[in-house]
Amino acid sequence: MLSKNQKFGVYLISKSLSSDEASDEQVILFKHLLQTCGYEITELTSIEQLETTSNQDLIFYDAAKAEEKMEAFYRYQGFARWILFNLEHGDIDECEAIIAGVEGTFYTSDSPELLLKGVRRLAKMDVWFKRNSINEALRRLRQQTRKANAAIARPKELNKMALHPKLTKREVTIIELVAQGSQNQEIADQLHISVNTVKTHIYSIFRKTHSRNRIELLSWSQQFVSEYS
Repeated sequence: MLSKNQKFGVYLISKSLSSDEASDEQVILFKHLLQTCGYEITELTSIEQLETTSNQDLIFYDAAKAEEKMEAFYRYQGFARWILFNLEHGDIDECEAIIAGVEGTFYTSDSPELLLKGVRRLAKMDVWFKRNSINEALRRLRQQTRKANAAIARPKELNKMALHPKLTKREVTIIELVAQGSQNQEIADQLHISVNTVKTHIYSIFRKTHSRNRIELLSWSQQFVSEYS
């Protein structure tokens, strides 16, 4: 249930919210900060409990106990703006998170004032990352685009990746589009599938190719193609 002035859903997801789990001070603090902003919060213990969400809804996901910090984001099939909190520095590659589509990250070392500032910025449809992470993500995307332009010149060689026994034809097609610099929405439009389906395919591709992000996937595809050149 949303308050009268709240136009989007706010979800707090943490295993520590379960009665069987010990309480987490960081989660309690984050909950209080969200309430300070006047939000009606839906508290859940897993992403499987999420109902239909919109692309304006905010999902604050407690990544403290997740072995793979980005896995839940890649697995989620709905629309929403995804924020990871309760992180330790070094837990994730922020550039990977930015490029993948995560909207923000919060760390256990962040002061309550900084957390509150970030939450309010997110409410205004801004993202919340360190400035140097945003700059580095932009550099990586530019580098990816330059490499993709070179890859476009040899599309027939890229098609040879279909010989790889681990990849489906659809996954090969998506790798081709990623190599051309296409983002999730562009891939979805070209293949006439949903963005969530694209995310599922990309997560599967990352797992099969042992890539952590699009930059590593592009490097993998170039190395693989070279084996058949």
